[in-house]
Amino acid sequence: MSRRSGFTLIELLVVIAIIAVLAAMLFPVFSRARQKSQQAVCLSNLRQLLAAAVLYSQDYDRRLVPARAGTAPDSLGYSWCILLQPYLKNEDILKCPLDAKGQTAKRTTDLPHSYGINYNLTFNPRGSSSGPYAYCLSAVGEVSEKLLFFDLTPGVETMGARYTPHQLLRVDARHFDQAAFGFLDGHAKVMPPSSTHQPKNLWLP
Repeated sequence: MSRRSGFTLIELLVVIAIIAVLAAMLFPVFSRARQKSQQAVCLSNLRQLLAAAVLYSQDYDRRLVPARAGTAPDSLGYSWCILLQPYLKNEDILKCPLDAKGQTAKRTTDLPHSYGINYNLTFNPRGSSSGPYAYCLSAVGEVSEKLLFFDLTPGVETMGARYTPHQLLRVDARHFDQAAFGFLDGHAKVMPPSSTHQPKNLWLP
């Protein structure tokens, strides 16, 4: 009489347990790899925004793109997202993969965006003693240490932030507890938000 071959219930349970252990070990690895890929896309977006900002400044006597400018229907003006569109020609670049929906600024003609602009360089009140409305590149020293764009906290419905009084409340550390920042010299990197104001403040001109 021939014996039937096959798995016993115990053997089947052992195989299932091994698969479950392997899945539990590999899932964090795959998840981290996916987040790293999203981070790379985010940094690429920031570099393209910075390149567009440089082209804008070349057309406007080296002046940085303002956070908001012009006259727009039923609003206070056009946001930097719209002002840079002739140089970007792609609205998706304004959104981080980890914030695909984006947000728009209140009382502003705007596009959905995940990134904020540094108000200390681009949005001083008219006649303010804190500096010109939007700085010229020539008036900003050490451009490799001056940030222009950053990961904006979802839901704040604004165009960016000023170090004072907002400090770091509008910076979203969505990349492994770090945020992505774009600098005036064209480079972008992820770093802890706290490292942007100490030991050296990277927000101020």
